[in-house]
Amino acid sequence: MIFIQMTVKTMLLSEFGIDERYLAHTPCETLIAHSNLTLEYFHKIATHKNLHSLIENLLHKIDSENFDLLREMFINTIFLHDIGKTNPYFQARKMNNEHFKDYKNKTDSSEHSSISSQMFIDHCMIKIKMLPDQKTREKFKFILYIFSYHQAKHHGNLGIVEEYQKEKIFWTYLDMFEIPHFEFYILNKLLFSLLVSSDYYATTDYMSGLKTDDFGVFSNSKKQKLTELFSTFTCKLKSDKGINKLRNKMFQEAEENLLKNLDKNIFYLEAPTGSGKTITSINLALKLLENHEHLNKLLYIFPFNTLVEQTKNVFDDIFKNEFTIEVINSITPISISEKDQEESESKYEKSYVNRLFFHAPALITTHVALFDILFGTSKEDNFPLWQLANSVIILDEIQSYNNHLWWYMVEFFDKYASLLNMKIIIMSATLPKLDFFLEEKNNFVALIGDKKKKDLFQNALFKDRVKINFLLDKTEKMTIPKLVELLKGQPKEKKILFEFIKKQSAREFYNAIKDEYDNVYELSGDDNKAYRQYVINKSKNENLIIVATQVIEAGVDIDMDIGFKDISTIDSEEQFMGRINRSCLREGEVYFFDMDDAEKIYRGDNRLGLDLKTPKYQDILKNKEFDVYYGEVLERIKTDKTKYKSGLMTSHDYFEEAIKKLNYKKIKEEMTLIKSDTFTLYFPFQIDITLYQNVKEFDGLDECFQTDGKLDGHKVWNEFVALNEINQFAEKKVAKSHIYALMQFFTFNILRFNDKYVLPHYDEEKGGIYLVKDYAEYITEDGKFNRKKYLGLKDDNFL
Repeated sequence: MIFIQMTVKTMLLSEFGIDERYLAHTPCETLIAHSNLTLEYFHKIATHKNLHSLIENLLHKIDSENFDLLREMFINTIFLHDIGKTNPYFQARKMNNEHFKDYKNKTDSSEHSSISSQMFIDHCMIKIKMLPDQKTREKFKFILYIFSYHQAKHHGNLGIVEEYQKEKIFWTYLDMFEIPHFEFYILNKLLFSLLVSSDYYATTDYMSGLKTDDFGVFSNSKKQKLTELFSTFTCKLKSDKGINKLRNKMFQEAEENLLKNLDKNIFYLEAPTGSGKTITSINLALKLLENHEHLNKLLYIFPFNTLVEQTKNVFDDIFKNEFTIEVINSITPISISEKDQEESESKYEKSYVNRLFFHAPALITTHVALFDILFGTSKEDNFPLWQLANSVIILDEIQSYNNHLWWYMVEFFDKYASLLNMKIIIMSATLPKLDFFLEEKNNFVALIGDKKKKDLFQNALFKDRVKINFLLDKTEKMTIPKLVELLKGQPKEKKILFEFIKKQSAREFYNAIKDEYDNVYELSGDDNKAYRQYVINKSKNENLIIVATQVIEAGVDIDMDIGFKDISTIDSEEQFMGRINRSCLREGEVYFFDMDDAEKIYRGDNRLGLDLKTPKYQDILKNKEFDVYYGEVLERIKTDKTKYKSGLMTSHDYFEEAIKKLNYKKIKEEMTLIKSDTFTLYFPFQIDITLYQNVKEFDGLDECFQTDGKLDGHKVWNEFVALNEINQFAEKKVAKSHIYALMQFFTFNILRFNDKYVLPHYDEEKGGIYLVKDYAEYITEDGKFNRKKYLGLKDDNFL
């Protein structure tokens, strides 16, 4: 049965004494009009995103016997979210409502959200008291208070539900209610997302005159068109020779296994570097969209912005002008479509709303953005959650996530996917099978069977693409002078890559060889994006030496002949090898050495000790037996998470307790991917843009940012400061996104070592960014940040 056709008895606002006198927004939107429009947008969202059966199924999992009441409570949580605006003090002070002018100068609170939730509770309790037995009544009282919490928070952040209505919510009864914990968490996250989204759309509709009818989903005709375009593209790639023959076999194997398991939700795509995972994943996504009528959105999720750009380029190459995949991250400007450019009044509002709510059929974003949506607590985090339902989600390089989160993560992925009908494809050359942690593994499918995977990884074109050498002496560490001597023995006409796990070691080696060799470049986290792209471009056409930190491992489109790497973890070694002979067109060779202690870099990592110092792991890397390696890592994680803390509960028990009690704050803290606290420094130097090719931010660069043909950091900063002069909220957000795209070339992060730590030197702070005007000492000619020199200025007087 279609959800919005169900006869749900929503309480007439008149029963709360609400009439045309009450306003929701100035100058004259009535509370009745806003409540009805909010409900209308909820129904629009539910229809466009095919949420009807998903919400119904979730509600049934909470209580089937009293489903109609539960459904009514769910919808009325949204419909009645603002009834507290009947507060006469709110009407008098916030709405300047003449009907309530006698209340204007009184001191009572003009708050409305908590009043809405209490009025909602009082209303629903009438029906709950009519339920036949005490246990059911207590269960529904509990559910009611939880729903009302999300009403009370619809202008703020989700926090700790246990602190809400303490004297009325009986958490000790929770186990007696037999409410499934993950299902209840996801139901309430979805409810909050739908509430704040419907309210935002309705408010924007009235305040800006912006009516939203296009929520950015695939139509069936668009799905068909993309399938045709992709088929035309792949026909040109078909070949029965060499590596292309292997790629085609993998492509077909993955597709066949997908089509046999369309009822499943999570798929593993594990294949070697250079085997064409991106093209294969696009095919799989299109097959899922084609075979599931309700699926209507595609999201690619990446750990690195470099991978974001590369994948967008692949999409643009395949689909040309027929289809554009949108990029949503912190450094990509909010786009304004050509159609909207002429609408000066609403173009900023529309563009901002499109970004905020993921209004595009296909999107590329980051791991951090995905985790903010799934586990975040702010309204902005939760706005796009409903967009993930009935979507295809492709997760790349999942091993880059903090492995302390793998168990919790896969439990959530499993539940979110099955309850909201997400189809998740997890792909990597080094892929941990995270369903190891689950009792029920039926929702997971490996798209490359064991035999085919072994054939792929063991094929000489992949397995022998790079010859491996181990320069590992158990009694003596590698030194900079020894590495210099090893470099002297290498062929001159080659592209050579060195990777160190410590920035200081990379700098020392770079300084040791830069005057002895031509074309030597250093890459680390202290380079700006333009310089990194400059070096990458050079590597495509010239023989050179690159000295790098781990920024080179994944997501960098680079193809070298010879590699030297300081050992760390097995998956990092494989990622590094993926930068060598990437094209499989020549001979590649890598040398692994042991210089710096990985324990100091990867503190507490469950992969420590499972490294190339032991012959067993050398063989694992040579033979690409990553399942064996990850089997040990996963066992370590399970052992760690099942140890008892304080003698009472394990780490996993504490996490389950947070889910059970809807401790949103704790869950967000636990599931945050990047936990380091940093300062962002801004150095206003100049960049000669004529030196840099393929940096899209420099294309058509506005003259207002330039001085003598150079991108001028001072001018960019001045434009950033000038944002404060823009009064319109959405216009400011759009303008800020464009400025941030340029500011990234001048910003560098340093760790905030503790709450009392103060920066050694800066001139002013705006929006959490610290300007250092006198930058000459800290920025090299290549635009590198001399971090050591900057931190060396530290003076106790600044503490």
